[in-house]
Amino acid sequence: MKKCLVCMHDYSEEQERCPVCGYSERQMRLDSGKFTEALEPGTGLMDNRFIIGRILSYSNFSILYLSWDTLMSRKVVIREYFPCGICNREGKSSSLVSARGRETIAFMNGRKTFEAENSRLNQNQDLPEIVNIYRCFRENGTTYSVSEYLEGNTLQEKMDTRAAFDREQVATMFKRICDAVERMHERGILHLNLTPESIYILDDRQIKIIDFGEAKEEAERQQDGNLELFDARYAAPEILKGEPYNTAADLYSLGAIYYQMVTGKYPPRFNMKKKGNKKLKIHGEKAALIIDTLMEEDVRKRAETVEQFRTAVE
Repeated sequence: MKKCLVCMHDYSEEQERCPVCGYSERQMRLDSGKFTEALEPGTGLMDNRFIIGRILSYSNFSILYLSWDTLMSRKVVIREYFPCGICNREGKSSSLVSARGRETIAFMNGRKTFEAENSRLNQNQDLPEIVNIYRCFRENGTTYSVSEYLEGNTLQEKMDTRAAFDREQVATMFKRICDAVERMHERGILHLNLTPESIYILDDRQIKIIDFGEAKEEAERQQDGNLELFDARYAAPEILKGEPYNTAADLYSLGAIYYQMVTGKYPPRFNMKKKGNKKLKIHGEKAALIIDTLMEEDVRKRAETVEQFRTAVE
């Protein structure tokens, strides 16, 4: 038997294509070859405990792989810390080489934050709303985090299937998201990268939040904002400007997400939000109040906690 590195199902050596996903090894390697700096499919990590499969996403900050945990016999997701412009891979080997001077310092500082963020999430696995981070380890000159593989759809995928949620659906879903953020904040965990893509909705309608952004913010700061790691439609103004931030940054993102859930439209960037001091047009007084309270550009006027936000709109 051999394992399909696209879907991680086993199939016979005699079969050219995986009977589950239809991919051949040749096609998978051709697809993976488009990402020249990514690990090759079949690469083993931690003495071959983890086997690298297809690429799930590739960004200026990291590379995300579907992988197989040979010890636990399960799919996992492995994120490789690989900030573009700071490090590169030598040929087709799996070893990383960081540039000299300032880039080396930026790489090391960013890796330290990446490890600290994943360690904090690992220590809070009792929170059901955040993705489980199983472990974090160093190899190949960089750091890898191992997290659970989620079956479900992102909030963005859910919204793509309809123009907008109805009022009851919005109220129920948004409350769950706010509750999750509130519990995270109570543990001292900031997200900083909340978008509809970072919120998973599982089959039992449970919320799972992924893709935390503290390490991304550090990488942006180290590179003077040149990596453009944050989605300007959802990120708080202070994050985009590289200014000091607190829990209020996540509340701005909640407002942008709520705007999209209500209107079915992508939220505008903060610097395009108002024209002539006119407020965004939102149907319904309560919805408009929520938007105005959360998407306040001035962090001093914005609610800092979910509890303050709820009090303001009641």
